[in-house]
Amino acid sequence: MVLLGLYFKSINNFAKSEFSDENLINDTLDFEITSSNEANLDTPILYNNLANPITISYINQNIKTDYTITDTSMPITYDGTLLKKCNISLEDISARISFDVNITNHLDQEFKATLSFDIPLNDNEKTLDNDGNINITKDCDFTFYRYK
Repeated sequence: MVLLGLYFKSINNFAKSEFSDENLINDTLDFEITSSNEANLDTPILYNNLANPITISYINQNIKTDYTITDTSMPITYDGTLLKKCNISLEDISARISFDVNITNHLDQEFKATLSFDIPLNDNEKTLDNDGNINITKDCDFTFYRYK
């Protein structure tokens, strides 16, 4: 069974494939709100005008265990060929992420939106199993509802 780990990601290290256990999101990720001109974006912090993005990353874990690569003459590469060697299809690692975003404003009004989307594994030109990585920007137009 493939496990999915969801992590808070520092905007300063967003392009790096670093996943720290201290940034693992288990149930809740609370952001500190600041109006300071200088903030440490390595921690979950938002400017009070929401000028910085909320950045998260995920990693598929335990995709294949106890697999032996018999061809030791070729180096192991993570460009999609390792998935093919292990007979892992894109359907095996597809993921759908869903989570709630709760916002409480300075008037103690509470708003909530449920975000749910599939993680794309192709972009019409590239596929994860052929190219090893895909960068996709996705606009999210979710509606927040006031519930308190």
